[in-house]
Amino acid sequence: GGTPGWVPQELQGHYMALNTAMPMLNAEFDFNNVEVWNEWINNPQCETRFPSNGRATNGFHQLIVTQALRPDRLESAMNTFICTVLNVKTVSPPPTSLKQMHEKESTNVEPILFITTPGADPSQELEEFADKAIGRQRYHQLAMGQGQSEIALGLLKECARTGDWLCLKNVHLVVTWLSTLEKEVYSLTPHADFRLFMTSEPHDKFPSSLLEMCLKVTFEAPPGMKKNLMRTYDSWSQQYISQGSPLRAQLLFLLAWFHAVVQERRIYVPQGWSKFYEFSFADLRSGADIIDLGCKEGKVPQWKYLHGLLENAIYGGRVDNPYDVTTLRTYLKEFFCSEVVGSSGSRVKPIPGTKSLILPTTAHHADYMAVVSNLTDVDDPTMFSMPANSARSVQQANSARVVTQLKLMAVSAASGEGFNRERWARQLSPILKLWDRLANKNQNIRVPLKPREVLLTNIKNPVDIFMGMEYIHGRNLMTMIERTLGGINRVLRGSEMLTPDVKKEAEQLLNTEVPTKWDSTWEGPEEPMQYLRSAVHRITMLEEMWNQARSGGFLASGNPIDLGTLYHPDTFLNATRQQTARELGESMDALKLVSTWEGGYQPGHSLGVTVTGLLIQGALFSGKALTEVPSNGAIEIGIPPATFCWIKKDQPFPYSNSIQVPLYATNDRAKIISDVQLPLNGGEEANSWILTGTALFISQ
Repeated sequence: GGTPGWVPQELQGHYMALNTAMPMLNAEFDFNNVEVWNEWINNPQCETRFPSNGRATNGFHQLIVTQALRPDRLESAMNTFICTVLNVKTVSPPPTSLKQMHEKESTNVEPILFITTPGADPSQELEEFADKAIGRQRYHQLAMGQGQSEIALGLLKECARTGDWLCLKNVHLVVTWLSTLEKEVYSLTPHADFRLFMTSEPHDKFPSSLLEMCLKVTFEAPPGMKKNLMRTYDSWSQQYISQGSPLRAQLLFLLAWFHAVVQERRIYVPQGWSKFYEFSFADLRSGADIIDLGCKEGKVPQWKYLHGLLENAIYGGRVDNPYDVTTLRTYLKEFFCSEVVGSSGSRVKPIPGTKSLILPTTAHHADYMAVVSNLTDVDDPTMFSMPANSARSVQQANSARVVTQLKLMAVSAASGEGFNRERWARQLSPILKLWDRLANKNQNIRVPLKPREVLLTNIKNPVDIFMGMEYIHGRNLMTMIERTLGGINRVLRGSEMLTPDVKKEAEQLLNTEVPTKWDSTWEGPEEPMQYLRSAVHRITMLEEMWNQARSGGFLASGNPIDLGTLYHPDTFLNATRQQTARELGESMDALKLVSTWEGGYQPGHSLGVTVTGLLIQGALFSGKALTEVPSNGAIEIGIPPATFCWIKKDQPFPYSNSIQVPLYATNDRAKIISDVQLPLNGGEEANSWILTGTALFISQ
């Protein structure tokens, strides 16, 4: 039968694929019961409310249905499934402290190996704990690298004799030397107080025998605001908090909260931050030193001075995306201000991200710990000023990663066989059939471009020249794809021998990777079948646009353009800039791009272009104003068509009150295409939309 009415339009293809692959699920779950499934598809925790059809349903089948129809809840569903199957309460081990580990688990003959993750370095925390436990003069640390091996062995023997502690940092940089270290450790008769610590990133060639003899500790940033803040306040003693003014204690708490926010916001990559930035304990300590300097002798710090040092000298040094820098700067201004600490004389503002949490006004450690203890264990996205639907996008991204890894595990298990005609034919059949279907709809894409088929000599306008070059680029990509897939097809039929090139490209496709040659020609989607669909869609649309360009000019046609139909949308915008500069008699550097969503704007020339197919994340946009996304809102939402045009830099922007947001090529936020202005309603502040990670994307 057809698709039931409760299935959303964007998921109907998923439902049909599920029904085709596993038709028995229809009888098990009774998908035709519209009432119960309509409730399930709209349930924010659907994985806990599975329709049972009056009988027990298979837990793994529930996972499959969730993956197809509610991918935003797949991560929670997988956790529930694993806990049920293994009969455990949680998949996360309980955290431990250095003090507990030293007193209850470590010995003088067992090295302690910290396996580190990005943004989490235990050496600072270990140094501070050693200072309390045995004294700073009895703690030694050495960063491993070239020429440090003999020094390390000398320190090892001396510390083992005297009972001091030794930390060898970054031992993954000297894996070939670790077998020598292992022999030395075995030969020691150490003092009872001796401890050997090592830090290492995961490394495939780390000696397994040394790994077995170590107490292994994974060290990562604590998950969640509450645990993050507790860890900070466990490391800050009562004496440290109380040794200054109440204002200093307030600022230290705000710093700890700010530090937790910028770390935990990494959960929402790429919406929270465009990438994973390694904010660490060392940043927190440096920030505390700056606050100490600013609050000397009970002074109130200069806010601009504090913002500038925290941004430029500490946290901002790690950030390389200009919009992430703006986010960081906005956080600093919201956290470190007189309104939050209550020194402005007006009404005290709650801590940013909370509705009513007011800072304590004392210098007592216990008062701040009480605030932390009352926080919930699970963070709401609003604590980071993120939109209510952010948790959905996080789950979907995490789930997609897990599914990809599971597929790679299945592929790698079979990859040791080498060339296996039957396996290759079975696994590559879907992509070969897809290419045949796509090519049958457009016969041109299988035919190599003939010399002089696309002539640019009589084309004068930069935009029309771009269309011709883009069409040539697309046809050349089609020829490359045909050469790859045609070669694989001929090998599978036995009409050609397997060459190293065909073998390499086939193995990449078997690993669900886009062949390197394709990717170097056009960086499209990472999944091969999606890459094919996107590449063919573009060449089909480009054929039409090239015909418009050579028969009177693309911009002159007045047709809108979907930037998702281009291989190089950034080059297209640059071509419109070049053409505008020629018409106005200005240099290209004298122009800026403006965007409008309402008619009537007069840029002073006729070279505006209507752009369609843009998506927004972090807000809803009607064309007139931004509004909040509901918790059940889609992760990316279409917006009305815009007019893009270039104007002189000394001309005003179309809107008196607007926010500038990035337009990215894809939703992974790896490549910025341009800046776009969105109108704001009245005197509304832009800060809230900066912190939600509001951005536009080109639909794929």
